[in-house]
Parts: sequence; C-alpha cells; structure tokens
Amino acid sequence: MARNDSKGKSATSKAAPEPKAVNSAGDVAQDDSHAAKRVVRDIVGAENAHPGGSNQRRGNVAVKLFAASLLILSTTVAALVFWVNNRLDNALAVQSRIAPAAPSVPSAVPVASGDAAGQLAALQQQMDAWRRDQLSAQKELRESIERVSAAAASAARQPTLPAPASLLDGGGGGAAGVSQTAEMVPQVTPTQKEFIQLKERNRITAYADEAIATGRRKPLETIVEYLRDESTAHLRDAAQAEYMRVQRMIQFYQREDPGYRLPVGELFKDSGLRTEADLTPAQLHQLLADSEKQPWEVRVRAAILLKGSTDAQTDASLIQAMRGDPSLDVVKHAQITFEQRVQRRFRLFDLPAIDSWLESQKKPSAPTDGTLK
Repeated sequence: MARNDSKGKSATSKAAPEPKAVNSAGDVAQDDSHAAKRVVRDIVGAENAHPGGSNQRRGNVAVKLFAASLLILSTTVAALVFWVNNRLDNALAVQSRIAPAAPSVPSAVPVASGDAAGQLAALQQQMDAWRRDQLSAQKELRESIERVSAAAASAARQPTLPAPASLLDGGGGGAAGVSQTAEMVPQVTPTQKEFIQLKERNRITAYADEAIATGRRKPLETIVEYLRDESTAHLRDAAQAEYMRVQRMIQFYQREDPGYRLPVGELFKDSGLRTEADLTPAQLHQLLADSEKQPWEVRVRAAILLKGSTDAQTDASLIQAMRGDPSLDVVKHAQITFEQRVQRRFRLFDLPAIDSWLESQKKPSAPTDGTLK
C-alpha cells in the first residue's frame, strides 16, 4: 500500500506541476534548476522502483555500442581493403606501362656491342692508315735528306772552274777563280743540315757496330775515311769516338776458340803432316796469305804459330796481313805476333806508327797520325 501511495504521489506530481509565471531571466533559470532536480528525483525514484529496468537499459546500450563498433570496424576494414586494391591496381598499371619497354634493353645490348666492334675495327683501320702515312712521310724525308746530302757532297768535290778570258781582262763583272757550280747547289736550311749531320753520325755508328759484330775490316776503313776527309770535319769527333770503340772491342774481345787447332791433314793432303809442329814457316805464310780460301780461324792460328819462326820473310808476311787481311781478328793477332818478335808495342791498327818505326831503323823517325792506313 505504501508503494502504491508513493506511485500515486509521484504520478500526481508528474501530472500536475505547478505553473509559474515567468517574470524575468532569474526566475527562468530558477525554474530550470528546479525542473532538473525534479527530473533527477524522478529517475532515481524510477530506478529504485524498478531495479531491473536499469540493467535492461544498460544491456541495450552495450548491444548498441557493440553494433556501432562492429560497423565502424567493418567500415575501416572495407576502406583499408579498397585502399590496398587501389594501390595494387595502380602498381599493376604502372608495371603494365613499363613492361613493353623492358625487352628492348636486352635486344639493345648486342647492337651496342656490335657498334663497339665496328668502331674498334674502324679505329684500327685509321691507325693502320696513319702508320702507313707516317712511314711514307719518313721515307720521303729520308730520301730528300739523302738527295740533299749527295748534292752537297758532289758540290764539295766539284773543282773550281776558271773564269773566262773576258772576265780576266776586266770586261765582265765576275772574279777569277769563282766556282760556277755554286748556283746549282740547293740551299740547305739549318734544320736540314742538322738532319744530315744526325744521319751521318748514325751511319758512322752503324759502321762501328758492323765492325764489332762481324770483325770485318771494311767498315773500320770507312770510319777512317771520315777521319781523313776534310769535307767531313764536323764529323771527325764522332768518327774518332767510333774508331776507338771498335779498336777497344777488338783488342779485348776474343772471338776465336782458344782450343782451336789447325786441321793439318785436311789443309795439306797427301803430305804426311799430322800436327801443327810439322808445319814449316813457308806453309804458315801460305795459310796466312790465303784470305780467299782459308777461313779467318785458320789465318789467326797461322799468325799465332809464326811467333817462333826464324824465317826472314815472317815479318814481311805479318805486315802484309796487317795491311790487307779483311778480318780485324787476323790483323790483331798478326800485329801481336809482330810486336812479340820485334819486342816493341804499338797501338792496335796503328799501321802508320809501325811504318814509321820500320823507317826509323834506317832513317830518323817521322811523325805519325795514329790511324789505320
């Protein structure tokens, strides 16, 4: 009954609120506060009256919150899936646009390598052509230098022509004894003159190299001609240096085999000779003088064996070998044997000094020039 009375009172209070007049803003605020207090009291009273209703309301709110969270989550997942699909579509589109150009890269590699090979071949052809042109230019320059050198040498050897009689009596403008070939000689520039001198020096060096390498006499005689020729005075120092180089090398270099012995049985067949000790000085003179048939080793050995000869013609034979044998090694050993016989030392290949000494045995000594005659 008490619960019904309280319900009736609350219903009466809800159904018939007291009307109040609104006189001012303060009254309105006061009325609102009173109304709010009444609402709170009513809610509290309702909750106290129906305790299960609050739990039901809270369950409904939880269901609504769960449904809202599920909706938000599904929306977020859908948006994420849409964004990922969109990015994948964009990537596939970009890849599809790039894909057709990709095969062109491998196909361009052989073309590039082929172009490089072609360029290398063309470059090699250009280099070959450039070398041919360079060799041709060097050959032309060498030929021109030789022509100029030959012209200068021929002009130097050309005798001076006497002036005509009309010039000697003052009828002409020339002078007596002036060379008439001066106008024919080409003008040589300083550069060409240096080229000519360099070529001549190289030629002298080549002669010296040949004399050292082969032991031949002819290249050394050519160097001596450079020493004696007045027209090559500017090359005299170079010729003297090369002459001394050949002289020193032949003097200290032993070309022959120290154990070599004459094949007596082959040289003098049917003679009954067996060893070198059986040879006479005349036979050794014969071997030393035979430069056409006997090798230079045989002539060198014959010159060495003549050291103990008592024949009066031995010195003359040795001097003849020094003057005319084509091998410098034979000349060297002939001179060494001669020096040992006369007990007198000379410079190697100094034939003028030897001639002067031979003359000094009969007449007063004469000066020597110290070169190979």
